[in-house]
Amino acid sequence: MNDLLLIAQAAPAVADPNAIGVSITSLVGSLGAAGAAVAVTYYFLGFLRDQAQKQDRILGEFRDYHADSQKKFQDQLERLADRQEQFQRGIQDQVNRMSETQNALLRDSILAMKAVEKTLDQSTASVHSMEKSVGTLQVSVNGIDVMIRRMLEMGFDSKKSVPSAPSKETAS
Repeated sequence: MNDLLLIAQAAPAVADPNAIGVSITSLVGSLGAAGAAVAVTYYFLGFLRDQAQKQDRILGEFRDYHADSQKKFQDQLERLADRQEQFQRGIQDQVNRMSETQNALLRDSILAMKAVEKTLDQSTASVHSMEKSVGTLQVSVNGIDVMIRRMLEMGFDSKKSVPSAPSKETAS
């Protein structure tokens, strides 16, 4: 077993294709079947270890790439969420401003309508007052008209009842 351990330790130098020295085939031929099996197994294990390191490196690169892609995607998602939030705040601000403007217009309209209503009530009261004044003036005019007719009638009646004296008599 010590011989196999010695061969296994010597095999990496021989199994390395870049190494200068004895080729693997000449080593296998000189060691016999058991030594050849150990050398081939050791060489195959070195090959598997290299493949595992390559796979680990490729997997690490993929993880790095995936992590970078995931980070970029997350950054884009956060920017999109920020934009959407800003857009929603902007829309809400516009709706609030429009509501405030509409409320102010409604308040002003209500005040104007109340002022118009008050003016209309005052105008209606003034018109009723004028109608009463016109009615009173008509009664007064009718009364004056009746008085003037009576005076005229009395004046005509008094001229008829008083005979007129000849003017000669008054001169003597």
